[in-house]
Amino acid sequence: MISTPEPFKLEANFGVHDLQAFLAYCGNVGSSDIVFQTGDVVWGEIRGRQVALTERTIKDGEIKALLAVSFGSELIGVIKGGNDADRPYRFVIERDMSRYRVNIAGAQIGDAEDGLSITMRTIPESPPSLDSLQLPAGIRENLFQPRGLVLICGPTGSGKTTLMSSFYADVSENNGDVKILLYEDPIEFLFTKVRNRGPKIRQMQIGRHIPSFARGIRNAMRCKPTLIGIGEARDAETIGAMVEAALTGHGAYGTMHTESVSETISRAIQVFPADQHSAIASKILGSLRLIIVQILVPTLDGNRVAVREFLYFDSEIKRQMSDMPYTQWGALLRKLVADKKQDMTTGLRDLRDRGLIDEKAFRRYAGESNE
Repeated sequence: MISTPEPFKLEANFGVHDLQAFLAYCGNVGSSDIVFQTGDVVWGEIRGRQVALTERTIKDGEIKALLAVSFGSELIGVIKGGNDADRPYRFVIERDMSRYRVNIAGAQIGDAEDGLSITMRTIPESPPSLDSLQLPAGIRENLFQPRGLVLICGPTGSGKTTLMSSFYADVSENNGDVKILLYEDPIEFLFTKVRNRGPKIRQMQIGRHIPSFARGIRNAMRCKPTLIGIGEARDAETIGAMVEAALTGHGAYGTMHTESVSETISRAIQVFPADQHSAIASKILGSLRLIIVQILVPTLDGNRVAVREFLYFDSEIKRQMSDMPYTQWGALLRKLVADKKQDMTTGLRDLRDRGLIDEKAFRRYAGESNE
């Protein structure tokens, strides 16, 4: 089981230096998402589990003071006006930079009708090595696609960005002929420690360097890249641009919030108007190379392990799909990943049989109907 760290003694009416000392403590105990909210202790996520990081509750006035000092007093008015806000936050202690993606919002929190909530997600400076992710051979050998569409999918916090960033760093360190352009919102991992054999990885932040993901793809295609990375493909304009980039000889990589291979294709088609479904399905089929769906599952020893569903779209699979209406693709893809034992349930069953998760966890993530 996970060991619970000793709570941090965060003094009342703490200032910036106290906050940074607390965040350093959070880093030392392995907390990723840190939540300050009115009338509650500070919570952190450690290996997928919620842990109280302070003993005393935080007052509304302390959160307002924290926001004013860190991001400017005008932000309080923005939040009280019914808006949320996303901000970066960074600081340096003894030459080590800590970076966070911060979301601020108002909420009803217990008895506080006009409470405030701050969620700080830790952004590591460098991605882990690709080897450390222990990817199955079917993913590792097919992940590099200089032409075609690759989609990395899963819920928020499932490690999609980590997987993609580790891949980009690995390619840049081992292939001097590759040019990688990334479009992110926000920029998370940095590649300052990557020993590039070719051009350095270029990162552009949506809203700062370029207005949208779709504009980013169009910008990339004028720069003759090898790989184009998109932080999130969630609308017709972005997905359409990714497909066109893949069809015109680029490797297009994007993330989606989907839970299976079959759902990913269905979602990509459904974001378009109904009268365009058949045409976009044909283009997606022509461009698609690999879909990976990943979740992180808490294990009985207090760690987390990645479980993945994936499918590489070779010429035979594409032939089968082209011989049927796109409305029947879902059933075919579910059968293919199950037959190849590349589905999520097979991965979860393996964890259960190895004693890494219990029956309750298996049913929670796989669904009782799968047993």
